[in-house]
Amino acid sequence: MTQATFARSARHARDENVPAPDLLRPARRPGGHPRHQAEPQAVSPISIAILCVVAFLICWSPNQRYIALALVAAITVSGRIPRLGTPDVLALILAVWVVATLGWTPNVDVTLPSVYLYGACCLLFLAVRHLVTTRRSLLAVGGAYLVGCVIRAVQLIAESLAAGAPARGGALDLNVRYGIEGYNINFTAYSLVTGCVLAIVVTNVSGLPRLIKLGIYAMLPVLAYAVLLSGTRGALVALGGAAICLVVGRLMPRLCALIAAAAAPVALALVPLGITESALLWFESYLGQRTTGDLSGRLVVWPEALAAWSDSLFLGNGPGVFPISNSMGIGAHNLVLTVGNDLGLLGLLIYVAVVASALAVAWLRSASGPRLVSVFLIALLPIWLTGHWEVAMGFWLLLAAVSVFPSAAAAPSGVRQRAAVPTRGTAVGQLRQPVGFDAGVNPRVSIPAP
Repeated sequence: MTQATFARSARHARDENVPAPDLLRPARRPGGHPRHQAEPQAVSPISIAILCVVAFLICWSPNQRYIALALVAAITVSGRIPRLGTPDVLALILAVWVVATLGWTPNVDVTLPSVYLYGACCLLFLAVRHLVTTRRSLLAVGGAYLVGCVIRAVQLIAESLAAGAPARGGALDLNVRYGIEGYNINFTAYSLVTGCVLAIVVTNVSGLPRLIKLGIYAMLPVLAYAVLLSGTRGALVALGGAAICLVVGRLMPRLCALIAAAAAPVALALVPLGITESALLWFESYLGQRTTGDLSGRLVVWPEALAAWSDSLFLGNGPGVFPISNSMGIGAHNLVLTVGNDLGLLGLLIYVAVVASALAVAWLRSASGPRLVSVFLIALLPIWLTGHWEVAMGFWLLLAAVSVFPSAAAAPSGVRQRAAVPTRGTAVGQLRQPVGFDAGVNPRVSIPAP
């Protein structure tokens, strides 16, 4: 480009309110740092294989002693240096805070296993965000978890048939619950709900082969029927809410996402305070005949959990302490009350910040992000309000998958795709073009004078 041509380009850009290109400065990424360094290397297939095994196993049991070691091995052999974003830094801070609770917990023996579980969840979150960099890896890890869920669902259906499930009053009779022997029935149902949401995330990947997409769709009825057989009302409400959110989100994605983003924190704040007690009891009356008048003891344990948390508001009582110290001998069955008792208000704020920052990545960097975030929030809100899913590895796997969706789903190659960097030609070519401009001609020499 001659000096005169560049001057005309700059004047044209100024007249059209478009910034003039600075060809003397190095191209910059959206984050503002010059792109002098090379692109990251592809992730080792061994790391992806280890992560797939972990994803397959975590829906089988909440007790995974060697998961953390496997995740460390996956990160170590990946061949890449972790690039920490805001969600990663917050997850590390959360892990440090959890370990710090060992300094003030009244029962170290009880707290130590819970500390390990919190730490393993944070490590899984970091591993997925570090290793899942392409469509193929996202499909592999998500598919591994879904296969594990389907196997569990088929096992539950088979055991229910052996127990005479067809002989009961109807499929919607929630008074009779079926589960897998040796496994918590609620944990199984929540895992299957998480699998349904993860299936929605994976099927939103662009360019996914139709056969694979149809196979994932075929899994959803199996998972949903298994949840129905379990009779876990929170999981059923979660599935119903996710289905409604999918339909509404197709029509009004932004509005649906804004409603979900506003409703979730409000509900999480009000329910532990007992403000919504009458509304919850009214809603329970429409969920079958298995009504207890106290949400199966939740309305009794919530005030006790709130009182216990107030004794150590900022630091908490230590992970795992509340279930062995309350009169009912059960957990708080509420995300806010559980994390508040475990980690205190400071730890709860860090926990919320990790979740919020991860969802913000999907919301801001993907066209389908708001719809996925709304489904995520609506599906998990009933579980957060009435169950234990705060340190479930399935939840942290799903959260990490949603956060890497914008970059991994758009990267067909071996490395995560980054935003296109303008060259000298495209920088000038992005200027508004006058009528009659031929876009097929090199813009460096063909921009006419205004």
